Amino acid sequence: MSSSVAIVALLALVAGCSSIPINGVVRDKPTGTPISSATVTIGEKTTATDAMGSYHLDISGTKDAMIVNAPGYFIYTKTIGEATIHDIDLVPRKGE
Repeated sequence: MSSSVAIVALLALVAGCSSIPINGVVRDKPTGTPISSATVTIGEKTTATDAMGSYHLDISGTKDAMIVNAPGYFIYTKTIGEATIHDIDLVPRKGE
């Protein structure tokens, strides 16, 4: 019985390793102020930043592009790569 419990635990551990946590903070580049409600998309996963500009996504691969968008700012894009922390500074659009 204990060997079947160990196998189930091992399978759960392996299944949990397939996702990669990506975290960061989105800020206004000139002021450093956190941007709330910015949209962060990586592959097919999307989330919004919280009141402190923080976000978290669990992704399956590191070759996907990250797209960050917020009203009044230029869209930011980059390839994820191996890093798991991505702090983003968005550049405001002039006149908005």
